[in-house]
Amino acid sequence: MKRLWNQTTRRLVILFCSILLAGAGVFVQNRNVSNRTEMIYVAVASENVKPNHPVKWTFRNVVKSESPADAITDAKELEEQNWVANEVGIPQNTPIAKSMLVKAEESKYGASAALKKGSMFVGVTTDQVRSAGDYIKPGVKVDAFVYIKVGNERGEQTSKLITPETDPLLKNLLVKDRQNQNGYEPKSEENQNPIPAIAIIETDNPLVAAALIKYQEEGKVYLVPTGTQGNEQ
Repeated sequence: MKRLWNQTTRRLVILFCSILLAGAGVFVQNRNVSNRTEMIYVAVASENVKPNHPVKWTFRNVVKSESPADAITDAKELEEQNWVANEVGIPQNTPIAKSMLVKAEESKYGASAALKKGSMFVGVTTDQVRSAGDYIKPGVKVDAFVYIKVGNERGEQTSKLITPETDPLLKNLLVKDRQNQNGYEPKSEENQNPIPAIAIIETDNPLVAAALIKYQEEGKVYLVPTGTQGNEQ
């Protein structure tokens, strides 16, 4: 061993280590330079986004070192969900990270946080029969039929049925959500009531909301599925 470890081998080892250290330094330096100059196409906030408010975004090139590791690089990631900013918010032109977002349904204000301007929610009282069993799931399109009992001057009871044909405001309604009597999504677990008690309808027409409220006060509203969002029959 002593024969191998001599002045020459020591010099060779020192030289080899120096080359390794120099190479590592060059690699780190090149990586730092690359991060400071390399551009990446990511989503950025197009305006200041307040906490729990919908995210308005656009795409632009950003220096890689300024972009978070979980930056949004595909528009589908933003389009497929109703995202709102978390409790911190997002300044304008800031790259949007996944960690900055929260689903509207899980935010402080719930699904209402993602409502577009002019849109609104209206609740419709329902049960297993009036909601066609378990078929009025979120995203389903429905027509509403209204059954009203009418009394005459002699105290006799008659009835009338209002259909989407007689009132077009009852046609092609979007079910946004549904809840049981405890305010939860109906589930089959033992601790949850699987029967819906209310259907949440989303609309951008105030006349639709007014009609649904009026008809509920006068009679019973039956929801009949006709298709799904983006795939109406």
